[in-house]
Amino acid sequence: MSLLISAVADMTGQRDRDLLEVTVAEVLFGLLDVQRIALWKVIPHNQGARVRLMAGLESGQVVAMSDPAVEPEMLPGIDHYDGFSACFESQLPLRLPVPGTAARRHVYPVTSEREAVGLLEIESTTDLSDSQDLVVAGLLRIYRNHLSLLDYSEHDTLTGLLNRRTFDDIFVRRVSRQGMAIYADREVEFIGHRRVSLPGEAPWLLVVDIDYFKRINDRFGHLFGDEVLLLMARFMRSVFRSHDVLFRFGGEEFVVLLAPTDALGAEAAAERFRASVEHFPFPQVGRVTVSVGYTRVSPDDSPFDAFGRGDEALYYAKQHGRNRVVCHEALVTSGEVELKAKVDNEVELF
Repeated sequence: MSLLISAVADMTGQRDRDLLEVTVAEVLFGLLDVQRIALWKVIPHNQGARVRLMAGLESGQVVAMSDPAVEPEMLPGIDHYDGFSACFESQLPLRLPVPGTAARRHVYPVTSEREAVGLLEIESTTDLSDSQDLVVAGLLRIYRNHLSLLDYSEHDTLTGLLNRRTFDDIFVRRVSRQGMAIYADREVEFIGHRRVSLPGEAPWLLVVDIDYFKRINDRFGHLFGDEVLLLMARFMRSVFRSHDVLFRFGGEEFVVLLAPTDALGAEAAAERFRASVEHFPFPQVGRVTVSVGYTRVSPDDSPFDAFGRGDEALYYAKQHGRNRVVCHEALVTSGEVELKAKVDNEVELF
């Protein structure tokens, strides 16, 4: 009993989402005494659902996980693994033989409050006992509840996009050279083939602001203002790629962290979003436009520096007609703005 309580404490005490799945796999591996455990996330994709290995444990081996930089189309499809699709669709656990051995595979659906979001795979020498099955079911419920709490704290309640509080951590892990520091105390093997960035490609940061949003609220009321914000989030999800990261910073301001692309790709993505908003007839409100400032992000950038440049480009767009896309680097080249020195992340207060 004390071991189980300790395991639950380890899981619920984990606030780092990137390590939560590793903790869950380690807890189950220790409690069940099985050969292998793998926790998978199911990712919707227009060419069929993909599965990302969040944590894989095997006796005598280091923790395995899909390389975070592997794009969804490079991940294996859910049909690649026997039983995954059937378990995910039925949301019922499956027991399967392991071909050529006497071992057994157990596949469990991992659910959120509304739907299945992943799969837990366990391989053991025999079928799990009823008591082991109860342990798995109980810990998966605790995991689901803990995920719900994290989702609530990390997402904007109106649009469902990530909130401003999450921006710094995600930026560092996606962009910074220190992005893998969270795994420093664990031996981790990253698997999968990431797309090789071509010369000139880099992440880009877009800062988006709805033009004259205060007028919308004042004229039509906050109910229609909220509807505009909801539709804006829907446009963002449809226009940007699944591996671009979307944030609502509050009010009418949004941020997009684009996965590596070149300058033309970043401009095209920003312009495509701007045009899709401009040409949509918003219910009751009519025509709505957005201004976008964007900047190229380097591995040495801090979140503060990158956002500051994007925000400066956005300010220029707002001051020069609105409903336009402006690149900070182009403003520097043309002499419209000066390139500021980067701020040291380590601020001394006294």
